[in-house]
Amino acid sequence: MTRPEHGHPSPAVTEGITRRQVLTGSAGVAGILALRQAPAFAQTREIRMLKSSHFVPASDAELKRQGEEWGRQNRATLVLDAVPTGQLNSKKAAVVTAQAGADMNALWIGDQDLYFDHLVDLGDLAEDVGRKLGPWTNPDDFKIRNLWKAIPWYAVVWPMTYRTDLLEQVGEKRPDTWEDLYRAGKKLKALGHPIGIALAASDDANFGMRGLLWCYGSSYVGKDGKAVTINNPRTVEAVEFMKRFYKDCMEQEVLSWDDSNNNRCMNAGKCSFIFNPTSAYEAAKKQGIKVRGSDRLIHEVMDHTLPPRGPVERATSANYGMLGIWKFSKNVDACKDFLRFHYQEAQQNKFIETSAGYNIPFLEKLTGHPIWSSNPKYRFVKDIMKYTHPPGYPGPQTAASQVVMALHVVPEMFARAVTERMSTKEAIEWAAKEISEVHAGRKRVTG
Repeated sequence: MTRPEHGHPSPAVTEGITRRQVLTGSAGVAGILALRQAPAFAQTREIRMLKSSHFVPASDAELKRQGEEWGRQNRATLVLDAVPTGQLNSKKAAVVTAQAGADMNALWIGDQDLYFDHLVDLGDLAEDVGRKLGPWTNPDDFKIRNLWKAIPWYAVVWPMTYRTDLLEQVGEKRPDTWEDLYRAGKKLKALGHPIGIALAASDDANFGMRGLLWCYGSSYVGKDGKAVTINNPRTVEAVEFMKRFYKDCMEQEVLSWDDSNNNRCMNAGKCSFIFNPTSAYEAAKKQGIKVRGSDRLIHEVMDHTLPPRGPVERATSANYGMLGIWKFSKNVDACKDFLRFHYQEAQQNKFIETSAGYNIPFLEKLTGHPIWSSNPKYRFVKDIMKYTHPPGYPGPQTAASQVVMALHVVPEMFARAVTERMSTKEAIEWAAKEISEVHAGRKRVTG
C-alpha cells in the first residue's frame, strides 16, 4: 500500500468508503475521519457578495434576510461585505487583482466594460428574469458588446425634492423647466431658502450636471462612446445658465457638498429645493422632524417632481446598480441560484419596500409597487425612467465613462466657471482635455 502524502488520505482509503456506506452509517465516524472532511451532502457552501453600504440600512438588512432564507434551503451561507461607497472601487479592483475575496460584486454600469474579461455572461439569467418581471427598461443600455456581463439591480434616481409651503409663499407653482426653477429660486433665496444643487465631487453633482448638459442638447461624448463632444455651443449655453443660477439661487456651500449635505440642508429647514433621491423625505418622516418654529412635520410640506426640462429635452441620470459574478469564483452556479431567488417577485417586492422606495427597479412589472402608487409624493416614479440616461449617454457605457464619472469632470467644469476661476471657454476646454486624457488611457482612477 502506498503511503499517503502528508495531510491527504491514500486513494485506496478514499475509494474504499462509499457514499452508500456513509449514508447508511456502516462507515460511521471512522469513515468520516478517514476522509478527513465532512461528507459532501453535509458541507455548507459560502458565497461572498461585495457591495457598498446602502443609504437605507433596512435594505441591506433585507438582503441579508434573503441570503439567510436562501441559505437554509440550499445548505449555503451568503456573506455580505458592505463597505462605504467611496471604498467600493478600490475594494473591487483588489478582488480582481487577487482573483479572490468575493464571488459576486455590486457594480456600476461601466464596470462591465472595465472588467469584461473577468465577469460571467449572465444572459440566460437576465432573459429569464425579463420574461417573468419585465420587460427590462431600455435593455440595450445594460449590454456590453451585446452581452449581459451583469444583471441590472436597481437605479437610484434623482428627482427634485422641494418644500410646497415655501413655493406657495413666493407665489410660484411647481416648476416644469429650468427657467421656471430659476425664477422661483431667486425669490426663494431672497426669502432665506436657497436651492441646493451640488457642484462638488459627489454623485449628486455628477448626475445633476449631466442632466443639465443633456437638457441643453449637449453631451461630453458621442454616440460611439469615443468622440469627445463637450466643447460645443450648447455646453456654453448650459454653463452660462448655471453661472446665473448659482449666483441668484444658491449659496457657496454647494461647492463642497458631499452626498449627505443636501439632505441635511433640506431637513434643517434651510433649502427649498434639492436634487436628491427620496432619502431626505423618508428620513424626515421617520425622525419626525418639524418645520423650524412650528409644530408642523416637515415631511408633510415636502414633495417630489420630475427634474426640470431644458431648451431641448427633459433629462437626468441615475446611479445604475448592477450585479456581476466573477469568473474566478468557485461558486458561479451557487451565485446564479441565489440571484434567481433574489429576483423572485416576492423577494423583489420586499427589497423595494424595505428601501422605502429608494430602490427603483429596471423591470416594468415591479414599478407598480404599492409603496409608490399609494403615496402621491411618489408619482414621479412611473415616469422618471423615461427621462433617465446612463452616465455615458448617448454612447455605450464603457470603462472610460466610468472613469470620467469617478473623476467628477463634468461638475468640476461647472464649478470652475461659476466661481470664475476660469472663464466659460476655459472651463469647457479644460473638461475636453481631461476627458480626452481619460479616453486615451492616460488618466485613471487610482483610489
